[in-house]
Amino acid sequence: MTPRNPAASGKPPVQSAVPDGGHPTEEQLARQYLQVVRGLHGDELGRWRAWERMEDGQAYYRGLPVAFDFLPTLFTPASRRSFASIVETTYGILRKVIHCYQSDAQFRKLFRFDPRVEELVLLPSGYEEPLPMARFDLLYNQQTETFQFCEFNTDSSSGMLENAEACAAVAESDAFWEFQSRYPLESRCDEQFEGWAEKLMAIFRTTAAFKQLQREGQVPHVAIAVCMESPNPDVRELDAYQEIIEDLGWDCSIYDVRDLRVEDGRLVGRNALAGQNNVPIHLVWRFCIVVDLLKYWDEVQPFIEAVRTGAVTLVGAFSTQIAHDKQLFALLRHPEVQPLLTFEERTFVEERIPFTAFLDDPSLDLEEVRACPADWVLKPTDWYATKNVTAGAECTTEQWNRLIDEALASRDGSPYLVQRFVAPATSPAIPLYGREADFTAAPQPYGNLFGLYCHCGQFAGVYVRQGPQEVIGSAREGLVAPAFWLKNADE
Repeated sequence: MTPRNPAASGKPPVQSAVPDGGHPTEEQLARQYLQVVRGLHGDELGRWRAWERMEDGQAYYRGLPVAFDFLPTLFTPASRRSFASIVETTYGILRKVIHCYQSDAQFRKLFRFDPRVEELVLLPSGYEEPLPMARFDLLYNQQTETFQFCEFNTDSSSGMLENAEACAAVAESDAFWEFQSRYPLESRCDEQFEGWAEKLMAIFRTTAAFKQLQREGQVPHVAIAVCMESPNPDVRELDAYQEIIEDLGWDCSIYDVRDLRVEDGRLVGRNALAGQNNVPIHLVWRFCIVVDLLKYWDEVQPFIEAVRTGAVTLVGAFSTQIAHDKQLFALLRHPEVQPLLTFEERTFVEERIPFTAFLDDPSLDLEEVRACPADWVLKPTDWYATKNVTAGAECTTEQWNRLIDEALASRDGSPYLVQRFVAPATSPAIPLYGREADFTAAPQPYGNLFGLYCHCGQFAGVYVRQGPQEVIGSAREGLVAPAFWLKNADE
């Protein structure tokens, strides 16, 4: 569907409330965008058109189009500079922690890793980059420019396709076209797609394995390894990367990690979800998290053995688990970690990482945690999709204490943490879930959670999620907000 440009209908463009020569704030941009929507009587037709575009797209969750906000989140070049600084500082801290873990046996004792994970984390990668991909999730207030981190994600960081499709959907509306006629916008989605594919390939080019392939005149074959519960897994987000990598001249396939085998000393894949079967794999992008590998430990041994013996190069290496595992939040204030950091980094940790502790830490005032559920969040150290994450504010005191008792008694291999609760900043949203009432509903306040993508230490875009509940996630009526950047004439 081709979006209509209402400028052709003779409607005047929205006028800026910013003085000539000035630069609008994000609050001003958001207010003006909402004013445009109201001027179009809610832009019901635009909402329908946007939803139809999402239905025709590739971003689906549990068989349905991903829910999204009809009001995009708008960012200025100033925010880009701010986000880049946050990413660079966070990456610098994580890089130090990863290096210290790998080199100092005493330091490693701080972490509560499964022995299998510790062995994997210490395997050599064959390249220098310690943290190829990450997404740093934070509760960010656009009005005050203050934030607190929520968690760090590494190699299987996702959301890129959701953002791209939501941007394309919103761009179908009259409201978007009217607003863009005054303030040119861009999505910069290529940062997450082409940008990551190029980084992945650049890392492999630094390895001895790649140089050997060059000498042999072979084209590298990249495997994207996933671990999906569904018999018909949805890998549409990864299909985009397969196409990009192949357009750049390398072969690429997608496999379930349980379908990888070692034959004649080479890793090969069967039952390809996309790409080729039974051909040697030279580079694996691990799009499966460690907790899933532990769950299917016996089935993934061929893959593990190929990494262990150096038969294949792995990006990201298992050492990224140090950054991915949520227990890091409890350890960054530890007396043995603090000396790794500069004064500025220690201040950054103190101000930006909410107080976090292992639930069974003897120094934790557990009675306070039990008595004040609204002040805390309970979460396992390593899981995803907000599974088993509970905000105390959602519970009665009796329910909260029962959850704490169950977590203390849990022996599922993922210790529990408690973290000081930080309420998300809210902003007006027009949620589109595909329900009839969505297309005429008035804006309502939704909480915001931003994810800052990091590729090899550099800022690579933002993923905005919103929700009506204390914990924001797709399983909790969450939605994605399309992220657009105000074009900067000076760039």
